[in-house]
Amino acid sequence: MHKVIKLLLIVLCWQLFDCSIGHATAKVLPLQNSTNAINLKSHWQVLEDKSGSLTINDILRLEQADSSKAERTPKAANGFRLLSGNLSASYTRSVFWLKLDLQRQDPATSTEWWMEVTPNMLDDVRAYHVQNQNIISTHRSGDHTRFVDGETRHRLAVYRLAIADTEKHSIYIRIQTSSALYFSAHLYTPQAFAEASNFQSSLLGVFYGIMLAMIAYNLILMFGYRDNANVFYLLLSVLTLLVGFNNNGHLALYFEPDNVWLIELIQSLAVPSLLLFYSLFINSFLQLPKIMPNIAKGFRILQIFAVLIMIAVLAGYNSYVAATAQILAFIQMIVVIPIGMLIGWRGYRPGYIVVAATTAWIAGGLLVILRNLGVIESSWLSEYGFQIGAAIEIILLALAQADRINIIKNENALAQAQLLSISQKAEQELESKIQQRTKEMAELIERLEKLDKQKNEFLGIAAHDLKNPLTGIIGLSDLMRKLEPSITPEQRYSYLERISRSGNRMMHIITNLLDVNAMESGNAKLEKNTINIVELCHQVLIQYEHNLRAKELQYQLNFSDTEYASNPPSLMVLVDQNACFQVLDNLISNAIKYSPIGKLITIQLSRHEEFAQICIQDQGQGLTAEDQQRLFERFSKLSSVPTAGEHSTGLGLSIVKKLTEAMGGTVSCESEFGNGCSFVVELPLAKQKDSKD
Repeated sequence: MHKVIKLLLIVLCWQLFDCSIGHATAKVLPLQNSTNAINLKSHWQVLEDKSGSLTINDILRLEQADSSKAERTPKAANGFRLLSGNLSASYTRSVFWLKLDLQRQDPATSTEWWMEVTPNMLDDVRAYHVQNQNIISTHRSGDHTRFVDGETRHRLAVYRLAIADTEKHSIYIRIQTSSALYFSAHLYTPQAFAEASNFQSSLLGVFYGIMLAMIAYNLILMFGYRDNANVFYLLLSVLTLLVGFNNNGHLALYFEPDNVWLIELIQSLAVPSLLLFYSLFINSFLQLPKIMPNIAKGFRILQIFAVLIMIAVLAGYNSYVAATAQILAFIQMIVVIPIGMLIGWRGYRPGYIVVAATTAWIAGGLLVILRNLGVIESSWLSEYGFQIGAAIEIILLALAQADRINIIKNENALAQAQLLSISQKAEQELESKIQQRTKEMAELIERLEKLDKQKNEFLGIAAHDLKNPLTGIIGLSDLMRKLEPSITPEQRYSYLERISRSGNRMMHIITNLLDVNAMESGNAKLEKNTINIVELCHQVLIQYEHNLRAKELQYQLNFSDTEYASNPPSLMVLVDQNACFQVLDNLISNAIKYSPIGKLITIQLSRHEEFAQICIQDQGQGLTAEDQQRLFERFSKLSSVPTAGEHSTGLGLSIVKKLTEAMGGTVSCESEFGNGCSFVVELPLAKQKDSKD
């Protein structure tokens, strides 16, 4: 394997620097009638003029000196040597001279011969038809020569040679170019040239047809699918067609036969333009910024270099940057292959197609390069390698585009299905939320209606309850005023006591209203302290001694735990003192209010793990099951009524529940209709540390 690589490198170097094999003499090419082209490869003799100053006259003098074995002139220090293959010198500043000796073998052989030379990109090619040291005709071609001045209207340069006799004729060709130097030529009879030209036109027509079809196809895709990759693919296809059109000579032949500089400029911009648009297409098509952001940055750097090279070409420095552009383009194509394979392996199928397309383009271009270097023989495959590779590449990229569009369609369909599923789910959730909100609204409306009803009931109760004591106060005041001279002190005291009770009743109603409003608005502020619940119960009972005596009621204050039955007893809780007093006040007040005359009220105190329990039990008529369900609601009217005609606003138990829960406790009721009622309040015990404080 190493020997093969070494041999290949030797051949390449040999072709680049000196692809000739020296011989003293060369054979004369015999001319015979044939319908086939005569490939002039290996029939040429070559001379390199490094100074570029030799003229045809200098060459002829050199030849004459060789023939007479005279001393050579200083300018002709090196003579002609036989060339093996076609002339290939890569990028060089030297001028090369080629010599071909021709001779008709038969007087019946055609006297008119056409020499077709390729490629068109050479700057200046001059041919001299010489016989016996005399110049018979001069021919000129190259991209510095207008196509309109050509001898034959053909895409390539064609020199018409008249071989009138059967003597030896010599053709000298001078080649000078700033692009890569490769030269090949074929001899035809006029009939053979027509047949070969028709065959070449057919092949190129297929190439142009494929390219135009792909461009039209991509136009349809571009208008159907707004995507940057489609735009870059279209630009790449158009540019590839333009480069092929120019390299084949058709651009100058049909469009700009008089414009030399434009044709040369297009040729110079071809490689960096292909580098730029291929990089843009690959970057967008393979979604490199998303999948491989670091690789995408490398492609952006290549794009910047491509633009800089194009600017240098426009500034007239093509000879300095042409090789760099070709190297970068070749490196980019090589790099695209593993990238496409990796992306395809990750599940993006168009990546494999890009690899195949790039490989086809590289193979086609490589055939042309190897032909130009003289490594492989010139053939129709190497002659049209670029066109074949470009056509295959464009077709495969079109297939990749179609596959990508299918992937996009499938992704869009999947996305639409997901969106539909999300939409349906969102619709169901929305409908569920609407139903829930509707239910909540209905409950809120029902609650508002209930509150409105309670408000109306409360206003009626409040108006009634406030009206009665006000009526009593006003009536007793008027009575005292009228009977002032005649009433006794005992009567006056009785009237004033009744007025005081009516005022206290009004104050109680108003206080309850204010307490409810404070708790509903969140303005009620509690300050928890450690208090003795036993003492607080005694304070409440002392307040109601008159009421107890009036109804001949007895009460008992019991302790379940003997530890707390000491004298004086204590049971410490962590509560707000005023709130706790109000809770006990309402419950003991209710027990007195609903107890028949002469009954017993029991207040049971007990201590549990984390709370103190106060159980207030009366021997009234008790509560029904329906009463117990709405016992702690505001403005609730229960079936039981006070036993001595006392008044009730329906707010007391509601206040008890809110205050108890605000202090971290609970309140509950146990009752059986006809057997009294027992309210149980649980309040948090004070910790030992708090109790000491």
